[in-house]
Parts: sequence; C-alpha cells; structure tokens
Amino acid sequence: MPETVAQALKRVGPCLTSDLIREFVAAGMAEPAARKKIARAQSEYTRLAGLRFAKNARFIYLDSQFGGPKFWEALERAFYSAGKSYWTAIIGMKARGGLCLKENFPIVSGAPQARKGQMSPERILERLTSIQFLKVAPNDEGKPPLVAIVPYGYHTKTEAEFNAVMLAEFVTLQAVKEWARRFGLGSFNKFAMRGDDELPLVSGIAWDMAAPSYVRPLMRVIGGKAKPGFFVCDINLVDVITKDYVEAFVRKHDMASAPMNVAPIMPALVGQVFAEDAFSLAKQKGILALTTENMFGSDVARALRELIALLCDLGARAAVDPSKIETVINALTKIEGSAGNVRGALFEVVIGSLVKDVDDGYLKIGEKRFDAETGRKAEIDVQLDRGQEHGVLVVECKAKIPGARVSLEEVQKWHGDRVPLIYKILSSDGAYTDKHFRFEIWSNGPFNDDAVAWLSGQTLDFGVFSMGWRDGEAVKEYADKAKQPALRKILREHYFQHPLSRVARQLREESKKPESKLLEQGNLL
Repeated sequence: MPETVAQALKRVGPCLTSDLIREFVAAGMAEPAARKKIARAQSEYTRLAGLRFAKNARFIYLDSQFGGPKFWEALERAFYSAGKSYWTAIIGMKARGGLCLKENFPIVSGAPQARKGQMSPERILERLTSIQFLKVAPNDEGKPPLVAIVPYGYHTKTEAEFNAVMLAEFVTLQAVKEWARRFGLGSFNKFAMRGDDELPLVSGIAWDMAAPSYVRPLMRVIGGKAKPGFFVCDINLVDVITKDYVEAFVRKHDMASAPMNVAPIMPALVGQVFAEDAFSLAKQKGILALTTENMFGSDVARALRELIALLCDLGARAAVDPSKIETVINALTKIEGSAGNVRGALFEVVIGSLVKDVDDGYLKIGEKRFDAETGRKAEIDVQLDRGQEHGVLVVECKAKIPGARVSLEEVQKWHGDRVPLIYKILSSDGAYTDKHFRFEIWSNGPFNDDAVAWLSGQTLDFGVFSMGWRDGEAVKEYADKAKQPALRKILREHYFQHPLSRVARQLREESKKPESKLLEQGNLL
C-alpha cells in the first residue's frame, strides 16, 4: 500500500514540501502526482505559517512534531537549502550564544537595510519571532532590549556572560581600530563602530566596524578623483569560530558586494580562535581571518579571556585573585578608548575582593535577584554576609572616570528605590533571618555637594537596616586595612592615582580657593 503523507512525515520528520516530493519520486511516483498527493492531504499535516521558501516550497510537519529539537533542526536545514536570509540570521545568533542587542540585530542578520528583492533585518526578525524561533526580551532597567533564541536545546548565554563578552568585544574593537589605523587600512578619522549613534553601514549592510579605505586595491579613480573602497570588520569572542559562521559571513560580504555601483570591500572577521575548517574556508574565500593573539599578542589575548571569565561567574566566586585583576587591567587599559570601560566593569570585582579581605565573610558579586511579588529585578553589586553578629553588608558600586562625581539623582535612586527593593528581596530569604543589613554606596570619586547635603538630611537608620556612603577618600582609608597589598595597589594605580584623577583632584582643590586667588592664577570663573 502506498505511503500516506502523514506516514512519510512520521518517517522523514518535518521538511519542505520539495523534499517530500523527492521522497515520493524516489519511491517511483511521478513528480506531478507527488505534488497533487501532498496538496490533497492538507488535513494530515500543518504548514508553518508566515514563511515561504524558494520556489514556493512550504515547511510542513505533524502537530506532534512541533517544537521539539528535531523540528528546529529540520527547520534550520530547510532555511539553509531554501531560505538563506533566515539561515544567516540564525547562524549569527547561534554564534553569539543565542543573544544580541536588538539594535545590533542588523549586524547579526547580515541582511541589507533596504534592497529590492531582499528581506530587511526588521522583516527577518518579525518572521522568526512569529514562529517562536526568536523573541525580543526586556533587558535590565534602562538598557535596550535583547533578541534571544527561544527553542530549548539551543544554548543561550546568561546575561552575565553576554555582558562580559560585549565588554571584551568593545575593547577588542578599539584595538582593531588602532591596528587598522596603523596599517592604513581605513581613513584615520572615519572609522565607525558598533555602539555609535548609528550602525556602521556599507552597501546598506551593518557591520561591527567600517571605514572608507584608500588602500590601492580598493581605491578607484573616477573622473580624475580618487574614490575609496571600504574596510569592514565583524567580531565574535563568544566561542570558537565555526565553518557555518564563516559561510554566513562570506554570504554577508557577497550581499554587500553584489550591487554594480559598490566600491570594493575588504572584509575581516575577528575571533579568539577559528576551527580548522572555518579558517580554511575563510582563506579560500579571501576573508581576513584574524585572532586576538595574532593581532595583539598572547598577553592581550589572555587578558581578554580572563576579563570574560572574571565577569561571567562573579556570583560563583568567593573572591578574585588580585593578581588576575591587575593583569587584566594592566593589559587592557593600554588600548586607547577602552580604559574607562574596563576599570568600570571591574570596580565591583575589586570592591568585593576588598571587603572580603578586610571584613571576611561569605561574598557574592554581581548577583541578580527577583522580587517574587512584583517581578522586579535587582542587581546586587557586592554582598558580604559577615555572620550573625555583624550582619550583611550590601555595597552599591559607582565607578567614576576622573573628574566625574556621584550625582544627587544617583543617590536618591539608591536611597529611595534600590535599597528598599534589595532589602525586601533579601529579608524574605530565610538565610538572613534576624540579621542586620548595612547598605552603603561607594565610589572612587567624590559625591556632588547637593548629593551629600541630601543624604545628610535623610533618615539612614531604620532599625532592621542602616545606610551610609563612602566617597573616594573614605574608600581609600578603608583600603588601607587590606591584608593583600595587591588590592591597595590596584585601587591606588587605577582608581585613585590615575594621572587624570590627580588632575581632577587638583581642579577641585583650586575651585575651593578664594575668588581673588583664582583670578590671580589666571583661571576663569
């Protein structure tokens, strides 16, 4: 008896109608008859709504097959064979650990913003969201939304891992920009990067970095005038660069180069390490496959890996070896444009290690907790359980660049919103029964005068918990109690005595002098 469509789908699994037609043809049926057989059996299967594939093929499946790992694997294969725009976006998402900022999805998707006959990144996201392959998820308060892979079985990075990689990639992009400038691969002041006000676009396609280039093979002379080509670069420090990801990047470059009037484009792909077949494919296709170690040396590459490791599992650490923090900061702050971001991200790591060293106790850094009643999320920078006698210390860390101060708005939000929320969450946890809570806000810099005046006028002791603050000078005094000299050295060299910090302190001191003295020194009021 001939196999029914439902029986064929049960044997083959979810697939394109074109694939099922081939199955019936292989069994001896004529192609027109196979098409009619599938068309007449629509009650036996479900068509995936909202997506059409090449040559009007449809993706069909049994209801019992929807949502399982084999369903998504089959859909991914269908995208590869007859829906490359979707496939490229999914490979980009997988390569980035299943998460990206929504604003960066155009970079990940590799699709042109507006080109006849091609789907835009927005359309691709809309359709992949409609079939529950992707979702747009809220991020932390005040941060832009994320795009995430939905199906169970696809590994998705945690938020901490995502943020750690984002920082490492930002630092690396700064270094790549300096590297490309040194070699003259792009016009010195024309580099655009991910994170700027607008995405770097070349040929209507978004990249992590792009710049016009007058390198001879890329430059053209039109009407007696030099017209530049382009240097473009994408970066991925999540994991090993795979062959699939390189293939998707090659397609992205081919899409960018397809229009007749587009200048030559030199593509570079930066990662920590390439799989052997991925590197071979990149070379074969003329892609600059660059690793952080080959570009910047083993010290910087190791520091980038350690930065990600430090920030990924803060909640699991009792403390951090100060020598590792020092190695990371020393290596990465040499990269122009990255110092402030690196110091800021590691400030809570340094402060957590400091309070653990001075007060002892059970330490948690960067823990995220939820209020069961409202669903609100609170990130606790530093939490030290010092036992029943001394209670729990919770520190909000405010790393400031030289010259910046903790504002009135920041302390009001901490006092009126963050502290009550965190106390509500922690006091409902049985592990902290009958323990006193001490909440403090710490900074390596000063507090604005109005912030200090406001705090001084507030109630800071509520019996079950109390509040306080430490500015840079107070943190420095506290750090003098540290048993590990390396912690004092890190704070002194990177947070208190940085050259720009000294300048900022000098300016603050000058501003306190009498007006006549300032005028005598030639300063403007």
